[in-house]
Amino acid sequence: MCNGSSARIAPASAVGRAEARTAARQQRKAMPLTPSTPEHVKERTEKMQRFEQEVKRRLKPKQVEKSSEVLATPALNLVEDLLDELDARGAAGEMLSQYMLEQSEVQALIAARGPSQGAIHLPAEIREICLRTMAALVSLVGLNDSKRIDAALLLDTYCALQKSSMEDLIESIPATCAAVVHLLRKMESQKCSTTSAALARVASQASLMLQQVGYRSMPEVTQQDVLQQEHLIRATLQWRLRGATVPTWLQLICKRMDVISCGNWSGVIEWVIASSSASAMTLVLHQRAYADMAPQQMANGLLGVFLVTAGLVPLQSMKPADVMLGEWEALYAKSQGQGCIPTCTLHPSMTPRFLCLLEMASGCRLDLLQNDMLATMSAMLEIVRKATEASPGQQSGARIQ
Repeated sequence: MCNGSSARIAPASAVGRAEARTAARQQRKAMPLTPSTPEHVKERTEKMQRFEQEVKRRLKPKQVEKSSEVLATPALNLVEDLLDELDARGAAGEMLSQYMLEQSEVQALIAARGPSQGAIHLPAEIREICLRTMAALVSLVGLNDSKRIDAALLLDTYCALQKSSMEDLIESIPATCAAVVHLLRKMESQKCSTTSAALARVASQASLMLQQVGYRSMPEVTQQDVLQQEHLIRATLQWRLRGATVPTWLQLICKRMDVISCGNWSGVIEWVIASSSASAMTLVLHQRAYADMAPQQMANGLLGVFLVTAGLVPLQSMKPADVMLGEWEALYAKSQGQGCIPTCTLHPSMTPRFLCLLEMASGCRLDLLQNDMLATMSAMLEIVRKATEASPGQQSGARIQ
């Protein structure tokens, strides 16, 4: 049920403390990884050997020698029993292709605007007010807190595609925030006691906050303003309201990894999903979709980071060719608050096979996955740097969870 009571937008400091508490809880709940003992290495090596044998059994004979080339179209190469299992888990190659197509369509629409009509991306100060406003609205209408990620993606996509000037966009942005959350509520359930008028009252607080920091904004958001922005969002996005978010991408790729690896890594894959959720929230709230990175890039990057942390992939194997090893290790250590580089618990001979699995699951070549991990860790390092500057009294080992 929705909560029809009044809501207030949390101040920036309160939002920061809340995110820190969430990250701390997530860290405590994260599954402890088994130490890298010789017995552990042997166990994982044996699992990887079983995985390779099972994949060879399931792949068509002509593809066994070229399994590393099975990328974005695994449906063309995997036999029926594996395809059936992928489909039953909601992780078929068609689903992966659909996500890629939808994202590329949005990117094409942005690119088609040309240099004179370049995509408009909100300044960081304004986007932060919008995110805090939508967080209050998400709570007001009774949506799960994770819907803040969906709201951020929908807002970023709309801003990149809409055709008004920056000044007009900012003036209407409080009503846009209310419209975004109202649309998410409608997509989840039509039954909601919270009216657009109640959303408008919270959005009016955002309008006042914008005026206080020197931006022109409507004096008061009305119910009609919210309904008008809903119509405008639907028209601008051409009804593309259910874009795949970073967690959606992560869950799909991880499901595919679990199926293609014959369930040998279920425990670790579940840990990767659970541990990356807080990082996905933090990354999305600081990185504008389609301006800094697309959702798929963020998901690929986070997956690489947490596979390295879990000891399934050597950090060096995810390094782009044009990056020095020392710089790469330093970037990982600083962005993750790690004092040392994780040890891969797989035998080195198994690394190429696991990377092949990663390509098959994600539908991306290894070089693209490497570049996505580079962009993601660079963004995470910048977030850590800003958090450290904002809290100079805290220890420098800040980490995004």
